[in-house]
Amino acid sequence: MRQLSKFWKILLYFVVALWIFLIFYTSLFQALHPLLQGGLAVILSSIIVYFSYPVSSKLLKKGENSVFIRLLISGSKTHPSLLDLTLLMFSLIPSLYVLLNWETLVINPGVFETKHLIMGALLVFSLLEATRRSVGIIIPLLVVAFILYTLWGNFIPGRFGHPGFSLTDILYQLYLMTEGIWGMLTDLTSRIIAPFIIFGPVLFATGVGDTIMKLSTYVGGRIAGGSGHVAVISSSLFGMLSGSSVANAATTGAFTIPLMKKTGFTREFAGAVEASASSGGQIMPPIMGAGCFVMAEFLGIPYAKIMIAATIPALLYFIGISAGIWIEAKRRKIKGIPKELLPSLSEILDWRNILGFVLPIGTLLVLLFLFLPPQVCAVWALIVSISFFLLFGGGIREILVRALKIWDSLVEGVVKTLAWLMIMMTSVQIVVSLISLTGFGVKISEFILDLSGYNLYLALFCAMLTSMILGMGMTTTAAYVVAAAVIAPALQKMGLDPLATHLFIFYFAIKSGLTPPVCITVFTTAAIAGANWFRTAMESIKLGIGGYIMPFFFVFFPAYLLKGSLWEISLAFTGATLAMFAIEASLLGYWSNKLNILIRVILLIAGLLLMIPKLLPLSIGFVLFIGSLLFLRILPSSKGPRALI
Repeated sequence: MRQLSKFWKILLYFVVALWIFLIFYTSLFQALHPLLQGGLAVILSSIIVYFSYPVSSKLLKKGENSVFIRLLISGSKTHPSLLDLTLLMFSLIPSLYVLLNWETLVINPGVFETKHLIMGALLVFSLLEATRRSVGIIIPLLVVAFILYTLWGNFIPGRFGHPGFSLTDILYQLYLMTEGIWGMLTDLTSRIIAPFIIFGPVLFATGVGDTIMKLSTYVGGRIAGGSGHVAVISSSLFGMLSGSSVANAATTGAFTIPLMKKTGFTREFAGAVEASASSGGQIMPPIMGAGCFVMAEFLGIPYAKIMIAATIPALLYFIGISAGIWIEAKRRKIKGIPKELLPSLSEILDWRNILGFVLPIGTLLVLLFLFLPPQVCAVWALIVSISFFLLFGGGIREILVRALKIWDSLVEGVVKTLAWLMIMMTSVQIVVSLISLTGFGVKISEFILDLSGYNLYLALFCAMLTSMILGMGMTTTAAYVVAAAVIAPALQKMGLDPLATHLFIFYFAIKSGLTPPVCITVFTTAAIAGANWFRTAMESIKLGIGGYIMPFFFVFFPAYLLKGSLWEISLAFTGATLAMFAIEASLLGYWSNKLNILIRVILLIAGLLLMIPKLLPLSIGFVLFIGSLLFLRILPSSKGPRALI
């Protein structure tokens, strides 16, 4: 990213201020029509992306020695180039036209001129280039692939063929229809997701991040393998704020990974703990990944219902990681963090620290449970957080310092996250629009049904692979949206609950961050740990195994999603908690000492049975689990069946 200066920096700050005002105004006072809201957001995000991201980082370095390249193509580290500004105009002019003529476009659908198609083509090209610069090449390639599929579907034989659409049809659909570029994802990101994106950086600026780290260290640091538990607790709490696995891993990992290595964990295991824990941040209520806000829109239900349903699976996921850490700590005889490195309780319980965390998060939760619109909840939580931080900041000078800190956090949230997310989601909306136009989603659904022979287990396996493969090339949100558009209808036709279906897809889109070959979260933590990335990925899969197993259970047993009687829910949570210990012991091959193959298989079977919230299988699983532990205790030597290592 560029570090803009002088005029360009002032202009960037003006754009950021305008966008923040738009977020607050539309959330609290007057919502705008999707064409207006989306058009404004596309304009603002395009300005930020083309100002901040060069056409090529390598060319930017080469351009430092060439005035011609710097002025026309690459720009410099402090200002954009003529090419950047030209491509920006390709986005601004069509978007401004929509803003000025939105009522006419809505009232007179089907009426268009050649100029509309030209502007639509320019806008699509500009969005794809902005996405390539800020996110990468995968999503633009996906968009191009769907455009070609829409154009030439008449040449494709069999079920995936279609009559074909002209370029005029495509550009009209994308630019002039509310189901096109200005559709659900664009509107949702600009209206609902935007305030949550800036909420996290503001909380960090007010000191909530420091409070979370100290609280995590105090609570988790006292257990065996304390440094690992600090990573789990801090990552789960940070994840509520960031909603990004990679950002979570980079933020908390800079502290937790060196601490884990220092206390005795291997480099690979330390990187794996942070990677698996950070991946869980997107499934941790109350602020889950951006995909969950899209999920609420897809399902037509309040976000709070998704948040409530996701609670038990998220808790079990982190319990599983902690179980793995505890077992590995026993193997390596790693104790808790030394007392001298633990923060004092009085330091944590300072009323400013406590209220700075409780007031905004409490406000958010209360308003969400009152089923107010999510954007309203987020903005009021922002107001509470900022007000408390400023009002209890001391004198005038200190208040000004804190106000500047808040401003810097808002700039960071808008420039480093919201701008590229807005551009990316608008590009993904193109894909969703073309999927609908061509009927591709229906075709894929029928294909999955035929391929699986209407076997639900095989269909779920296909859905898992599709979600994970998409997640390897895109952000979690983009992967979830595309996967949900093509997979969810098939699973729902087979009788699965819509919410469970969408959570299933979302979970596996996230798991791609841990699964080779493209495991971005693992790459991040392995780099911090100085570890081999593949071995780190293997350890991450073992620790985060709950995220791979849990979706296959909550689609069949609603108790995991807090649907059912208190007895069923309690049975599910208790059994699955024990299951996490049994499964982690099986995968890591250790309990009180090294386990043989027979005991590991028995523990794995016991864990899977414990996850079935029915009295008979749960009882059998419990007997197998306790029986294995007693056997290990009675026969601590390597003789007998335990010799089969």
